[in-house]
Amino acid sequence: MDIEMLEFRAACIQAAREFFIQNNYLELDTPSLSESLIPETCLEVFRTEYIEPDGKKKIPLFLVPSPEVFIKPVIAQTKRSVFQLSKCYRNTESKGSIHSPEFTMLEYYTVNANYLDSVKITEKFFLFVLEKIKNFPLASPFILDALKSGFECLTMNEAFIKYAGFSLAKENSVRALGFHAERLGLGSAEKYADWKQDDLYELILVHAIEPNLPRNKAVALLDYPAFVPCLAAEKNETVYNTKNEALNWKTMERWEVYLNGVELANCYTECRDKEKIDAYFQTENALKQKHALVPHPPVTDFGNICAKMPPCSGVAMGFDRFIMLLAGRKTLGGVL
Repeated sequence: MDIEMLEFRAACIQAAREFFIQNNYLELDTPSLSESLIPETCLEVFRTEYIEPDGKKKIPLFLVPSPEVFIKPVIAQTKRSVFQLSKCYRNTESKGSIHSPEFTMLEYYTVNANYLDSVKITEKFFLFVLEKIKNFPLASPFILDALKSGFECLTMNEAFIKYAGFSLAKENSVRALGFHAERLGLGSAEKYADWKQDDLYELILVHAIEPNLPRNKAVALLDYPAFVPCLAAEKNETVYNTKNEALNWKTMERWEVYLNGVELANCYTECRDKEKIDAYFQTENALKQKHALVPHPPVTDFGNICAKMPPCSGVAMGFDRFIMLLAGRKTLGGVL
């Protein structure tokens, strides 16, 4: 990494801290090692161990893939908006142009706010950082212009209609998704007969939606399908067809934002329903123990912890990617 990038990176980090501190967020510095984690089947983790001084006992420890496991107990206790910039670790990540097994995550949680409030907060955050770094030689004029106009917001259903040619709200069965995957040139429907609903959805999202999103603005995809497991709150909304019949379509209060085609940040209205969180943990942990390359114990009592939080919305942003984009780079090389 050259000195110019080091200075640019430092300015971005300083700007992020300034924004949240000025807006009365409490900065956290939570541990990188944990004896237990939130079970997430979509990722693998790193395992190490603590060896006691006499060498007789070894305690398994895991590098955190996200500080969420430590942040939410703080929110439950303090009832404060918080943020953290820290290293996170994800195993089996491809060392590609925009992936790294070790990366910097910016997470911020706003109390008494939902996912739509976090859209506005994130837009303001981007503009604040732009103002601080706009005169650096590395600052990309294209990205500066792309962020000035705020987000273009589309629901996930609207994005599927626009870019994949069908309504996800109306056609989301395995059979329907397999049919559309074949229609979109992603392989024969027979090939996908044994696939799960969320895997087929992800296939179409990655190959038909994401590549077609505008590059000259930030795009937020809202209201993710409820069949994709996560710890977001379910949206209280019923969708009807033209015959005024209720559709089998539930969504989560969740968005992801893309900039220049790169997935940059993920946001939830945080779920605080103990029963739903416990059910999520039970399902995800069973799959994790069965299929994970590095299984780990699930954190205990997380449902009770989340139930004690005030209403809040959390955003997780790949900060290295943010710096990469602001500098007009196409890869993380030279940014990390």
